[in-house]
Amino acid sequence: AVQRWGCPPDTLPSVDDFLDTWDGHMHRLVSTDLDACKGAKELVANLATLQIPMAIATSSHSKSVQQKRTSHEDMFQRFRAIVSTDNPAVVNGKPAPDIYLHAASLLNVDPSRCVVVEDGIPGVKAGKAAGCFVVAVPDPRFEPQERQTLFEGHADVVLDNLTQFQWHDIIQKMKERQQNRREAENGEGKKTFVD
Repeated sequence: AVQRWGCPPDTLPSVDDFLDTWDGHMHRLVSTDLDACKGAKELVANLATLQIPMAIATSSHSKSVQQKRTSHEDMFQRFRAIVSTDNPAVVNGKPAPDIYLHAASLLNVDPSRCVVVEDGIPGVKAGKAAGCFVVAVPDPRFEPQERQTLFEGHADVVLDNLTQFQWHDIIQKMKERQQNRREAENGEGKKTFVD
């Protein structure tokens, strides 16, 4: 900022001050009466009924998470852990895997047995880097071409919204992925070419 815009160095806010100001602006811009993603409430309720352990791993700061929680306490109470980007265990933010690895450890679940539901590319990359099965639900503002280019081929599954999430289909695809990994590790399916 000093070089680019000529700001005097003594007028620049600290990182914490900047983030507090940012959070304040976001709070004023976004009502606490936020709508949940289409199908989210039903999916969370169904997974809770199946006793599937769930966590939130978000790039939002804890203050923002608390603001969102006020509108969706019924959903939030079903999560065993909530990990925000300002959690001390999250050294590197998305697309690094830290946040998902920490969330999995809080659930006491191996990351390879975790399903990550993400709406952004950094989160998809973070989930994959953690070794999780990634379901992308791109923001509906993405154009079809952007969606295909950005998400398909990176996520394990891409859905239009959470009403399309079918737990049994996801489990089957996870089993297929694990089988493919085992075969690759054992050398099955590899071709050897001889001159």
